[in-house]
Amino acid sequence: MRPLISTIHSELVERHRDSGRIDLDDIAEVIGTRAVSYDEVEYLVDRLEAEGFEVGEGIGASDVEVMRFVLDAARELRTTLGRTPTVDEIASVSGRAPHVIRRALERAQGKHVPKPE
Repeated sequence: MRPLISTIHSELVERHRDSGRIDLDDIAEVIGTRAVSYDEVEYLVDRLEAEGFEVGEGIGASDVEVMRFVLDAARELRTTLGRTPTVDEIASVSGRAPHVIRRALERAQGKHVPKPE
């Protein structure tokens, strides 16, 4: 990991430790004009989520569609495998990133509180 990514991570954790929630706009604000790759942003999101932060935005129509898609894929896998599929298994069959799968599953379980409009 580049030192810059470590610095961005530390700043995000410091700013949002109390709330436990980091919006994507917050990540963009901290990154600012610094050159950061998509993979590095995904790494930041994965790491922050692994540390217990909720990362994302409020639920919109496209989020609901992703949730439906992920839940359908999970149900099909459960039938095929005879057990609850892992996040990585759902990601593999759905073609979506693991953090997208985790977020969709958390939202489906009511662990996400949408931003007030």
